[in-house]
Amino acid sequence: MQTIRTFRIFLSIFLLAGCSDPVAPEFEYIDGLVYIEGLASTITGLSKVTITTSDTEFGIRKNTLIDDAQVSFRNVDTAEQVDLVLDTDTYIPPNDFVVLEGETWEMQVLLSDGRQFQSTPEKVTVPVDILEINATYDTELFFSEAFESFIPGHSVLISFEDPSEMENYYYWRFRSYEPITICANCDEGTYFRNGICEPHSGYTLVPYFSYLCDSKCWRIRYNANIQIFTDDFVDGKLVNNLSIANIPLYTKENIVVEIQQFSLSSSAYKYYKTLKDIIDNSGGFNAPTPAALIGNLYNPNDANEVVLGRFTVAASSTKSIFIDRSDIKELRLERYVPFGNSEGGPGFVVPDPLTLSIPCEESLYRTSIRPEGWLD
Repeated sequence: MQTIRTFRIFLSIFLLAGCSDPVAPEFEYIDGLVYIEGLASTITGLSKVTITTSDTEFGIRKNTLIDDAQVSFRNVDTAEQVDLVLDTDTYIPPNDFVVLEGETWEMQVLLSDGRQFQSTPEKVTVPVDILEINATYDTELFFSEAFESFIPGHSVLISFEDPSEMENYYYWRFRSYEPITICANCDEGTYFRNGICEPHSGYTLVPYFSYLCDSKCWRIRYNANIQIFTDDFVDGKLVNNLSIANIPLYTKENIVVEIQQFSLSSSAYKYYKTLKDIIDNSGGFNAPTPAALIGNLYNPNDANEVVLGRFTVAASSTKSIFIDRSDIKELRLERYVPFGNSEGGPGFVVPDPLTLSIPCEESLYRTSIRPEGWLD
């Protein structure tokens, strides 16, 4: 991977006469830029790191996962080092890892080509608790470019007490939990073996085999945009019913939404504000990242190399809400895939062993652990 020693950003904003809306910024994208996004939290399960590189394939700009890096968090005060491992597309620390208020941490990354990246140290601030959480349903929650229409869903609102006589910066994420009963569908000619759909010889007329989950299982989704807030106008006040998350009606299953509230430093807030502006103008997290996102990361062996992204330590609080969707009349947004056929019917030649159900494997996107706040 070629080292990038220089980069350029071309930002053009044209204000049209008699119009208050500027034209969206235009950026020049450069292949080979490394983008690292790291977060260390005071709550278990929220810390993670993603590493990608900018790439162009068949004329399409994208971010490509770097899946062979060595990633660690380091406590500057104690020299404790915590190694992270890759889970699907994200590097995660041990399940019990947390940072504590007042501690100072940094992130270290070693790529397979020998390049090293490091963050400047960050100190953990004071967490702010979420006092209340509510949800309201809207048949036209927001306009979706993907669906080319307004879509239904829930808006999640929270209340919290802003600490007085200090600058406070907030960042919110969420993860949602929806129950599933089918853990895999394997297309004709493939069967679920060794954790994947594997091809095997044999004749079948069915389009796909369905495999039930052998235990209760929940699908996990994450936010697709960024929500941030500063207390410039509410210092020391109670913030009531602030809308911080939109939950589209992808399915009509009941759902638990866990809101994660992070207290940021001023520099972290400015970074996420820039990231939010880019995402809002380019269609989400999968959009290629322009070179505006230089945070607190650097190559200790090459001061000229540009690395995008940021390592943030954040005091955190969470609160969950259960949403009953059984009475909603609008259609679900995701296409419904019915249960197919099970293995072992007349005329089916299937590989041993006969498999009708499979485990709900723990990952960032699926869990068999009952979510906090779930109601049967």
